[in-house]
Amino acid sequence: MKAQLIREKFTNFFNSKNHTKIPSSPLVLTNDETLLFANAGMNQFKDYFTGNATPKNKKVTSIQKCVRAGGKHNDLENVGFTARHHTFFEMLGNFSFGDYFKKEAIIFAWDFITKELKIDPSKLYVTVHYSDDEARDIWIKDVGLSADRIFKKGDKDNFWEMGEVGPCGPCSEIFYDHGEEHTTPGLVIKEDGDILDDELRYVEIWNLVFMQYEKTKDGKAALPNPSIDTGMGLERIAAVMQGKYWNYDTDIFEPILNKLSKLSGKKYTDPKYQSSFRIIADHIRSSTMLITDGVIPSNEGRGYVLRRIIRRAVRHLKNLEAPKNSMAQLVPTVLETLGEEYPQNLANKELAIKFLELEESKFLETLDTGLKYLATALKNDVENKVLKGEAAFKLYDTYGFPLDLTEIIAGEHGVTIDHEGFNQSMQLRKEDSRKSWKGKTFGEEKIFHQVLEECGATTFTGYKEVSAQSKLLKILELENKFGLIFSSTPFYGESGGQVGDQGIVINANGDNIDILDTQKPIPDLHVHITNTKDGLKEGSQYSLQVNTNLRDQTAKNHSATHLLQSALIKILGNHVKQAGSLVTPDKLRFDFTHPQGLNKNEIQKIEELVNAKIQEGLNVSGEVMSMNQALDKGAMALFGEKYGDDVRVMSMGDFSTELCGGIHVSNTFDIGLFNITSEGSLSTGVRRIEAVTGHSAIKRLVNRSNILGKIEIEVSAKEDDIFEKLNALNKDLKRQKKIINSLNEQINSLQSKDLFNNPADLKGHPFLSLEVSEGSNLRQLSDNFMDLYPEGIILLTCINKGKLSALLRCSKKKNPIQSQEILRNVLQEFNGRGGGKPDMAQGSCDLTDISIFQEKVSTYIQEEIQA
Repeated sequence: MKAQLIREKFTNFFNSKNHTKIPSSPLVLTNDETLLFANAGMNQFKDYFTGNATPKNKKVTSIQKCVRAGGKHNDLENVGFTARHHTFFEMLGNFSFGDYFKKEAIIFAWDFITKELKIDPSKLYVTVHYSDDEARDIWIKDVGLSADRIFKKGDKDNFWEMGEVGPCGPCSEIFYDHGEEHTTPGLVIKEDGDILDDELRYVEIWNLVFMQYEKTKDGKAALPNPSIDTGMGLERIAAVMQGKYWNYDTDIFEPILNKLSKLSGKKYTDPKYQSSFRIIADHIRSSTMLITDGVIPSNEGRGYVLRRIIRRAVRHLKNLEAPKNSMAQLVPTVLETLGEEYPQNLANKELAIKFLELEESKFLETLDTGLKYLATALKNDVENKVLKGEAAFKLYDTYGFPLDLTEIIAGEHGVTIDHEGFNQSMQLRKEDSRKSWKGKTFGEEKIFHQVLEECGATTFTGYKEVSAQSKLLKILELENKFGLIFSSTPFYGESGGQVGDQGIVINANGDNIDILDTQKPIPDLHVHITNTKDGLKEGSQYSLQVNTNLRDQTAKNHSATHLLQSALIKILGNHVKQAGSLVTPDKLRFDFTHPQGLNKNEIQKIEELVNAKIQEGLNVSGEVMSMNQALDKGAMALFGEKYGDDVRVMSMGDFSTELCGGIHVSNTFDIGLFNITSEGSLSTGVRRIEAVTGHSAIKRLVNRSNILGKIEIEVSAKEDDIFEKLNALNKDLKRQKKIINSLNEQINSLQSKDLFNNPADLKGHPFLSLEVSEGSNLRQLSDNFMDLYPEGIILLTCINKGKLSALLRCSKKKNPIQSQEILRNVLQEFNGRGGGKPDMAQGSCDLTDISIFQEKVSTYIQEEIQA
């Protein structure tokens, strides 16, 4: 029985049962952002199930187009390798919105399968939810199915949910036995076990969902009217009716496979190509139906999912050596098999052809770049014959490589994939995120790969020149900024810790256009960031001039980091490795591995050694060589940095040899002076040094010298004696503070006798609520009160620096009130915070009207005492 006849029989059967045929909804449901795509027949009827809308007919049937390739229901990676997983499929369904329920639904399903389709009942088995004895009894008493053909299942198998929220309920599934020859290899079913655990042999063909609940963020609630939602996959039932095991062997896919065979010259029956045939046949259906339903390939949301489907298919087309535009050429064949049921999609045929031509062409260009990246990753990102998950994900996300493709190519090199790392990277990706223009990629990396493919690599001339003539190839709009792409540039693009160059572009009118920054979002592409594109035209020549003052100071700081690293290794040991850096015109920052903080003596030695090498005037040279040659030369590489076959090695005499593509001075003497400004911990085992060089270092030291001169005058001491003088003054100050504190305590104690007179009585507990002067020691005052009234309660408040400070205290032994809880509750009313213990709590808030605060706390205290 052909698929189209199955559709007709299904519709006619339920029409005869007074069900109204409802057309399929679009794959993108209107006003329902809980679903990426329609993934079941009931999606368009959700409001009927929840009672938010009333149907014209309480009994309907439909043939719904569905896609499962994203979100909770995602079958993408299984497609092509299993007999029944698809990204696009058709769901035959019948529905009751508060009309009939379990009994009728079960009988309808059994009658259609056994009487209309004439499937042998001995080939059928049934499951029910373990709690649903009602459904089980219906199968036995009303259908006549023997109990040994009914199996109870848990929530995972027999409780259906549309998504994170929405209608749900227990279900009963009908399984078909494809025969003993399809038994899962090695699977042993116990005599009293569940034979349906053999998922290869026994295949679910119809799911009857008894919609009883609605799932919300807060839990699960009963639906106002119990309803029925059923679904029978057309592809699966067609395989049964046509005596096939693989869905792909039915008439649903046959025309596509035949067309694909003609295009590629390959045979579907060739085991070498079968998976590729199946993946393409499935993906061209989903791609065609999504585009003709208005989903356009893009870098976010639904368009991103579609683009991944297309690219996965294109890769397999390449495996079949199919000619270009094969995806587009398959569209008419797809719509020949689907267009009769979905005429709105057929009407948009040309739209699908156009976009698939564009997408295939675009991806084939990207694919070559991705293969180059994979080749590099197999050299640089493999540990213990396992490719890092981040690298596999970049191939998947940036270049459109399905994971299975990466696995195949990696497997040819004896390498497996870190699936856990891949999944972690997948979770971190946010489909709709956009980075600011300051980020290294200013948005999606894919944009820049496309520009690179279009414009070619930027030739960097900045090692030898700071000004040049160059053709403007592309102007990009980047969130209120513009990115200029030139054929060549003397501007250094941010990388290796060194910030990008600034400068100007001179337009045809002689006007200066400021370059605020230069970035390298991807290797080989320089993007010049500016506020305006006025006077600039793609294809024209312009003069580019680097800001040499900023460039020179940056070069000094960069060369100093190389000297610093060598100095750290010599002073602290060979365990020191660079863990990050930042080089700007103003300063340098260097992160390195070291288990403990540096003492003053170590910092001084490091600083002295770097300055000694600066004064020696070591020659600084850069040389391009192979990676092996660089390592033989002793060049140091950076953690996590990716290097090509050829690398640039920077040497500073015999003192420093590193791999680096940055800008440097020609002689260490040009650095002038090196001065460490700070040293501290970045994370466990990683330290950070910040420093300045050249004019900035001189300026800092002159400023510190001026401050020292002022201190000399202030304390009447010469430079050599100033430390001893300050030490003596500090000791005297501490002694004076002790005397003052002792006198204050005595004064407070004497004043407390008058301050704490006549407390109120709260059931035998003396109680005072006092406002005291700013700067008062609330803790000391409360100690004095408790000395006088051991079972008392006191609230002390004052204004400190424009904020209300409060302390609430009571007897520690008897705890007549919960001080911490009372004070926290009142402070929270005024956006304040506090903490403490049941006998004493302190806190503050922005309130300046103390009387309001005192009244609220007093009320809480009295209520708690009375209780």
